[in-house]
Amino acid sequence: MAIGVDWGGTTIKAAVVDGANAGVVLERDTKPDSALADIAEMILELGGGAAGIAIPGEVRQDGRCWRLPNVPGFDNVNIAAEISRATGAAVAVENDATAAALAERLFGWGNTYRSFLLVTLGTGVGGGVVLDGHVRRGAGGFAGEIGHVIVNTADDAWPCGCGRLGCMEAYAGKAGLLRRFGQMGGAATEVRQIAELGYDAANEVWKQLGHALGTGLAQINNVLDLDAFVFTGGVAGSFALFEKHLREAMRARVFAPPLAELPLLVSRLDGHAGLIGAAHLPTRG
Repeated sequence: MAIGVDWGGTTIKAAVVDGANAGVVLERDTKPDSALADIAEMILELGGGAAGIAIPGEVRQDGRCWRLPNVPGFDNVNIAAEISRATGAAVAVENDATAAALAERLFGWGNTYRSFLLVTLGTGVGGGVVLDGHVRRGAGGFAGEIGHVIVNTADDAWPCGCGRLGCMEAYAGKAGLLRRFGQMGGAATEVRQIAELGYDAANEVWKQLGHALGTGLAQINNVLDLDAFVFTGGVAGSFALFEKHLREAMRARVFAPPLAELPLLVSRLDGHAGLIGAAHLPTRG
């Protein structure tokens, strides 16, 4: 058993994890100024000991964070070292989608499909790559950053938190979905509120989400020819509402028809893939 921490763009979750089972999950709002102190406090509240932390950004080979696009102020911070110093415990840190892909590989659809892309849908859009049964983090820790695949090259493309224009995350992340809902006359502060509505404004949001994902994922599968795409995160709970649009966009953009017909699956890890994967980082490196 080990402690897993899933640091998201809006919430931080922590739990003691045994295999694929997360115990009581502690949860706090993400506040950049106190995030590291909050994580250390949550680890100690859970009894201390080895911990893994999934972060919404990339981890360099030397342990420093590259940056957290949706949580400012952590450029070049060695998060593992900071938390270890505060808790006295061994700490490992990994990108959240990569950690979730590890969990899916060990306990989820990875038992059926050897090569897949784990797509995280929440505040941002992330990806974890598993090829032939092995999680791929990349030479610099950037593998799977699908949220920053460009899906719109127009001059008026929407800005992304990374500083560029037209990224998949700009249209399929929380801010982009709420923006589209507002353009259609709706009012919401959370994507789940949109999911509860069935009128035209909500439908346009799901079309945008499916189009953005399908455009980007088609490009990715043109390169990798994967066995499956697996979706997790809060927005994945609304998968049935955008699946048709996603499939249609993929079919319109793949190089060959079979590349659009791979299984599109929702993770069966109850939204805890990040936590579970993070908890297995200390022993798996």
